[in-house]
Amino acid sequence: MYSQQMELTFLYLALACYSAFGGAALFSKYRDQHHKALLLLAITGLILHSTSITIRWIRIEHGPFINLYEILTSNVWSLSLGITLFLYFFRRWAIIFYTLIPVIFIMMLWLLTIDAKDTFLPPTYNTVWLYYHVISGKLFFTLLFLATGLAVHSLRTNPNQKTQTRKLAYKFLAVAFIAESFMLLFGAIWAQDAWGRYWAWDPLETWAFLTWLALVFTLHYQINYKRNKIFGWLIVGCFIMAFLTFYGVPFISTAPHKGMI
Repeated sequence: MYSQQMELTFLYLALACYSAFGGAALFSKYRDQHHKALLLLAITGLILHSTSITIRWIRIEHGPFINLYEILTSNVWSLSLGITLFLYFFRRWAIIFYTLIPVIFIMMLWLLTIDAKDTFLPPTYNTVWLYYHVISGKLFFTLLFLATGLAVHSLRTNPNQKTQTRKLAYKFLAVAFIAESFMLLFGAIWAQDAWGRYWAWDPLETWAFLTWLALVFTLHYQINYKRNKIFGWLIVGCFIMAFLTFYGVPFISTAPHKGMI
């Protein structure tokens, strides 16, 4: 009924919409009159991308969280959803797209180079805790992504806007911290069901925990010292660690927890 070609067709159409949205946001010097058109492009891309992911889910009978292709396409979707919601609710800070959209473009280009081969669901992945783990992980990464955009903007904005931007970045980072805490909790419960242990310090667990500690330090530093530039760079460092945790460690590790089967 559904073919891989159909799945890829919807994906390519979605990426075309995302590219049009990103290009318009970057080169049109975002203004209020562009708001509705940009929002329409982003929503259209999300609908097409959701269709592609749904077709794949039906075809292979599990969610997009096994190999690098599936993790990339699902995270491009979740980050694009985050940007769209941010555009709707926080349009006055849309200038942060100058930082965020190039990252999305890199991920989309990377996605286009990956083989969209079908995967199977290992028995250890057949648990509801995996879904809780994945959802909280995507929420964490998306919120940290937006916080990073705000942080970079706070580094180069005028003094009158720095305080507001920094406060918003702090709020996004704080919620990202909560989401990652749940990600680690749900992951530990899943690990107990799957492998009979809550924690084993495998490379992915270790990097995820180090990222959690980095968030703790960054939040604590801002509460106690409130130094704008250092806080912004600390958030950028947290995002780099999270990016490596999501896209580096699982695909070079030989531990049972690695993401690619």
